[in-house]
Amino acid sequence: MRNHLILLVLVFFISSVFPQDEDIPIRHENEYGAGITLAMSGFGLGGYYRFAFPAFFHVGASLDFYLMRDEYEFTGYDIYGYPIQVNKFNRLFLIPFSVELKKRLFQNDIEEGFRPYLVGSGGLTFGMNFPRDNDFERSYLPPSEQERLPEDNEFRFTFNFAFGFGIDITTNENLYFSIRPQYRIIYFPESIAGRNNHSNFEIRAELGKRKLK
Repeated sequence: MRNHLILLVLVFFISSVFPQDEDIPIRHENEYGAGITLAMSGFGLGGYYRFAFPAFFHVGASLDFYLMRDEYEFTGYDIYGYPIQVNKFNRLFLIPFSVELKKRLFQNDIEEGFRPYLVGSGGLTFGMNFPRDNDFERSYLPPSEQERLPEDNEFRFTFNFAFGFGIDITTNENLYFSIRPQYRIIYFPESIAGRNNHSNFEIRAELGKRKLK
């Protein structure tokens, strides 16, 4: 979490140190690109496409692929310094497909190269879990927690919702870099990988391109 906050501070610092060209006209165009998401219990890769609508709204869709850690998983080291995964019982993948609504803020008050925005999204999530053969793994879970661990492969569907605040920073005429903290809600009615709630606080970075309509 500390690294996430440092990254945000660096982005604000870089944006303030390098002045923006005040003569750049305000643009509102379709945009598309790829993103990487760092979550509190995993990370994701994906892409998106958004259409420009009046009043500086964008409406689009995104598809991401997440690799998640177990709830009590951590990495230890043996006496020789080799890393050991502890409490790693599952291979959980989450694939959220979301419809997004993005609203640019302060377009008449802030330079074109530095564009704050709000974003909200919602859609479906497909979860896949493939339990591991844990005979060779180290476990420090109490018996009550171990009883919750699945033995068979799991496949689940549920909804996801996310909301966040971000900043687009123009790197040249069409390319831009975006970063935003957001919170994603994912709750499965039937547990997967031993629990129902897989909601996370996330930091998402995007590299995108603005395209003429």
